[in-house]
Amino acid sequence: DPDISHAHLTRLMRQGYNTDQLFLDVIAPAARHLGIQWEQDLLDFSQVTLGLLRLHQLSHELGYAYRDGPQQAGARRRIMLASAPGSQHLLGLTIVSEFFRKERWQVVVEISATSPELGQALANEWFDVLGLSVGLAEQLEGLPSLIQTLRQQSRNPQVRVLLGGPAFTLPSTRVVDLGADGISVDAAEAVVLAAQLLNEDAT
Repeated sequence: DPDISHAHLTRLMRQGYNTDQLFLDVIAPAARHLGIQWEQDLLDFSQVTLGLLRLHQLSHELGYAYRDGPQQAGARRRIMLASAPGSQHLLGLTIVSEFFRKERWQVVVEISATSPELGQALANEWFDVLGLSVGLAEQLEGLPSLIQTLRQQSRNPQVRVLLGGPAFTLPSTRVVDLGADGISVDAAEAVVLAAQLLNEDAT
């Protein structure tokens, strides 16, 4: 029920949760739970779709109605992790987010489904890095245009873009052809690569 889920988040905000905590400690785990339920055949397609739709709506309420995220670079590195439009890898994003948090990154898992929504999320807050998960090789053709658009919309004009996901299991893919800064299909390596890119910017 949308009213019940909205009221729940409102209560948490009144208790002192900020939007990052709600994204990371409520929205992302809920998405991961849906993914597990789907994998174990405990929920059918329509139930999972409805659950993801509700999370999507709640994320928009949090990201656009309560804009308390930083508007410029800070001492702590920030990354936004998202699936490229057409991909649904919320569980994978959740796992990757844990690796970044362990290295003291501030992580936002964005579950927007379209390019304009991703662009708006990047425009709302400052992110040092954008991590995009791509599920299908067929999506690679449209990536250069998507990445160019997201860079233009980003509040950080120098945002670094990392790519990952099942689409990059083929070794022939070159990062320079896609307009990104790096590719990694390993969560631990992604953290190291992101740090190296930012260290290069600082020198």
